[in-house]
Amino acid sequence: MRNYKRQKQLILTTLIFLTFFIIPISVGLGWYKIPFFDIIRVIFMPDNSVLSTIVWDLRLRRVLAAIFIGAVLGGSGAAMQASMRNYLASPFTFGLPFAASLGVAISLLILHGGEIQRFRILVHNPFIVPIFAFIFCLIQVFIILLLAHKAGLSAGALILSSIAISFAYQAILYLLQYFYLNEILVSTVIFWTFGDLGRIAWIELNLVVIVSIAIVIPYFILRSLDYDLILSGDELTKSTGVSPQRIRLETTIVAALATSLATSFVGVIGFIGLVAPHIARLVFGGGHRYLIPASMILGSLILTLSDTIGRVIIAPVTIPVGIMSSLIGVPLLIYLLIKGGMHGYRD
Repeated sequence: MRNYKRQKQLILTTLIFLTFFIIPISVGLGWYKIPFFDIIRVIFMPDNSVLSTIVWDLRLRRVLAAIFIGAVLGGSGAAMQASMRNYLASPFTFGLPFAASLGVAISLLILHGGEIQRFRILVHNPFIVPIFAFIFCLIQVFIILLLAHKAGLSAGALILSSIAISFAYQAILYLLQYFYLNEILVSTVIFWTFGDLGRIAWIELNLVVIVSIAIVIPYFILRSLDYDLILSGDELTKSTGVSPQRIRLETTIVAALATSLATSFVGVIGFIGLVAPHIARLVFGGGHRYLIPASMILGSLILTLSDTIGRVIIAPVTIPVGIMSSLIGVPLLIYLLIKGGMHGYRD
């Protein structure tokens, strides 16, 4: 037992070092390749050279965005799966990105939180857009909890109902596009929904980092033991003085906050919150003391890998990370299902 615990600690430490190591590797890859040691030099000693401009203004920002957004999405997926006792739960399958997308569209088109221009979306206020995305995510959270507790839906029915509601959000979004936008602007909004790490600005990235470090990541880690209790049943959880209803509510709200921030600034990114926890579960088992941080790290690695592949596979054309994460996540998820990943728990 002690050797197995040390093995998990060693693997987790290795994944952390791998995450730091992949940052300069990802920054160096692209149409313009940069040597490893030049990247390290420019990161710690920036100057006015073209190399420094490429690293700081183009690549480092999107790599750091992949690290933090992948971490909060991966952690959100693991936490939601535990709190709901549903191994298919994730921000994506529960429709949170689609609810956030509708909130973003309303803030941009109606409330002037930003401006849709030819071939790009300009955000005037980096705070108004995520606030409205978060509000619509909270609406979806309320609907999910209402269906789970009041209607008494099963785990499978809850997923299906969430997917159905997601189609309703998309239909409303399409109506907004149909009545408010012309063909060029519609194509711009559609491209935004693909998910693109390159559009996030430094001020928006700073907001994502602050919220991730101050709220999302600490909450999921501090609740890791409570998630183990919830998997044992609500009655046992209540007997220890922990309220499972409160944890479910808090978890879905924190996951909604993480999803709304990600969707506001980079668009819809799917499968990270679903695939990362299952990969982590195969390696670390069901104990959330290791499962939560492992899901975060694997989410960062998968999203960074997806973005890097999207930048180099047909360079200089960049494939949006939302598309690449789905292309990578779908076969990974199918493989995990075939190999019994849905039941890959061990103590």
